[in-house]
Amino acid sequence: MAVLLLAPILCGAESTAGSGSASARVRIAVTVPPVFRVLEVTPAPDGYDYRVWTNMRSVVIGGREYRFDHVGESTVRLPTAPGETWVVHGL
Repeated sequence: MAVLLLAPILCGAESTAGSGSASARVRIAVTVPPVFRVLEVTPAPDGYDYRVWTNMRSVVIGGREYRFDHVGESTVRLPTAPGETWVVHGL
């Protein structure tokens, strides 16, 4: 007899308004490290053309800042040879 009295209460909990839905907040943070890669170096009349890939806005090469307007491949012309060039980028 006691089992029959509890049955409507258990069923009542499942049929209340809003029990079939839920809401939550999920926050996802993605950290992308800075990348600067030299893909190709070719001699040019007044220096060297460096074909680079970067996901940064700017990079300092040989003491001079170069700015990029998009992520991806770009070509930078430098007057110095690859062995004499140094790169500084923000981390």
